[in-house]
Amino acid sequence: MNDYSDFLKEVESINDKYASIYLNCDLESLVMRFWSWEQIQNGLSLRQEWEVDASLIPFYGDWHNLFCLNESTGEIVALNDDRIVLCRWASIKDFKSCLSEREIEYDDRQQIDDASISPDHYEKSNGLKKRH
Repeated sequence: MNDYSDFLKEVESINDKYASIYLNCDLESLVMRFWSWEQIQNGLSLRQEWEVDASLIPFYGDWHNLFCLNESTGEIVALNDDRIVLCRWASIKDFKSCLSEREIEYDDRQQIDDASISPDHYEKSNGLKKRH
């Protein structure tokens, strides 16, 4: 970890500038905060419990989805809850180049996708039409 400790000690500062990251050409929101150096250190002891390979150092995520640094190769990987690699960056430099300041806007308004009228209401509405 010594070769990469500078990056890991500073990774928390990514929170100050970047809001999203390009994952396999799609812009994804960074919904969680990058971990502090202390959280990274504490996380090392949880790798076996969360089925994360011992060569990987987690530094972002909720233990279900993670970004990890491979301490042997310097590669960074994004893992899902099944520990399948979703994305790889060959180096810290490549990883940093995919970070973006762009905020992703979500449309949280409720939308009606489909509607139906019960037969009882349909009959009542026809009766109202006839009276008016």
